[in-house]
Amino acid sequence: MDTASESRIIIPRIKPSCTQCQRSKKRCDRGKPHCSACVRYGRECVYLLRDDSMSVSSVETASLSPAKAPQDSEESPHAVFFLDSVLFRRSMNRLPELELSFKDPLLNFIGDFTSDRDFVHLYFSTLHPSIPFLSKKKFMERILNPLSPPRPASLLLIATMKLLADQRPEQGPRCKAYYSIKSSLLEAESSRSLELRVLQAIILMAVFEVGHAIYPAAYLTVGYCVRYGSALGLHKAVERYSEEGFSVTESEERRRSWWVILVLDRYMNLGCADRAFLTADPSKNSILPIDDAIWEENKEMNAPVRRLFEPPTTAMGRFSLTAQSAILLGNVFRSIHEPPFSEAFWQNDVKVLDSTLVALTSVSLEEGRHRGIGVCSPSTICYSGRLLLHDRERYAVDEFPFAATENFLPQDFKRDIAAGMLRLANAILSSGCCTTDEITPFCVEAIYRGAVFYGREHSRTGNLSDAAACATIKEALNEIGKRWRAATLYAQMIDARIVTGIL
Repeated sequence: MDTASESRIIIPRIKPSCTQCQRSKKRCDRGKPHCSACVRYGRECVYLLRDDSMSVSSVETASLSPAKAPQDSEESPHAVFFLDSVLFRRSMNRLPELELSFKDPLLNFIGDFTSDRDFVHLYFSTLHPSIPFLSKKKFMERILNPLSPPRPASLLLIATMKLLADQRPEQGPRCKAYYSIKSSLLEAESSRSLELRVLQAIILMAVFEVGHAIYPAAYLTVGYCVRYGSALGLHKAVERYSEEGFSVTESEERRRSWWVILVLDRYMNLGCADRAFLTADPSKNSILPIDDAIWEENKEMNAPVRRLFEPPTTAMGRFSLTAQSAILLGNVFRSIHEPPFSEAFWQNDVKVLDSTLVALTSVSLEEGRHRGIGVCSPSTICYSGRLLLHDRERYAVDEFPFAATENFLPQDFKRDIAAGMLRLANAILSSGCCTTDEITPFCVEAIYRGAVFYGREHSRTGNLSDAAACATIKEALNEIGKRWRAATLYAQMIDARIVTGIL
């Protein structure tokens, strides 16, 4: 490099600039610089000396920064994934895998899962039958395989499974393990990774928080599931049998994961029906989960494809019925929120929806008897849906004036539902009849509503048998509370209703 060129780089060049528009400046006839923008708008140029060496220096420093380029490189696949999906699919088509280092508290909680697998057996024998969205065969072969080192996403899934399987945590639900997993899930999000196993861990965390009434965390975690699942494209898995790039088994697992999210999203709003659920209803042609027995045997290729428009049968399996009950629950929410065209139209719509809930309940109860299931989540969700549909207090009086009349709808079914919940309570309290392991978080709300019914009847008539029924159900809720803390809270709310007279 010659001396002249070297001096041009080192010696700063001073240029006048216009502070009105910060543009570079031509020379006018009088030798003063001016800019075209100021001339166009009739402004007088105001000059300021600018040191180009500063801008050159900053640009050179930024371009030579060793940390900036790798950071941009790491973020580009994730940014392209969201900003231009076509470009991503045709050029990259795969996001980087999760890279995460776990802290000692979480690693100590997980332990040596290759030798100590009691929690795995406990999870698959208790919670899994009612929410079977994990492929047990793939889990055992790939995640628990001692020949392959566990990936971070797999460890997160294992940790949440163990948290759910621990039925009596010494420190309560908000234990150190709970906060360690929540922290690791946040770090996984910060790592810019999107993986199905991470989503499944978040789903299990949502089930844990719903079951133990950890609010508002449960509500926010379910919303996180919706967004994460949508980013992975799981909402499309319910619309097609086989997805490009995925085997039949993988598509079924993705499909089931989305159905669990949809069920959680609907169930979350039972206590406060004014909240809008986040997931859109699948189309009538959407594919339901295959029969659970076929899923457990890993024979997806031979399973008949069931679609949402088909009438429910026991051959569909419990989880498929659970998915359908969630769809009907969503219809109930719409029925109590969307103002009808007329009273006659609304009455007919409610009667049709009620009949559909009754039909699905009957199939679910038959499914339970056929497969030896003490209590089925589809039945209790349908019970909750019917009670919500016929609850006058849930309707806005100004939009549904006819809902407040005495001839609203026949109320006899409420006693039938309450009687069913009383029988379930007696079975739970009777040794060996129905264990709390068979109760899922999706069952507890209907049990609570049964107790409220008996409490209201006792307040109205003074009948001692109603008071005894209410006390029995409350006792059963406290027993369930040893497994799911939400049930204990429901029992406390029964006491609050009775003391305050809010029945």
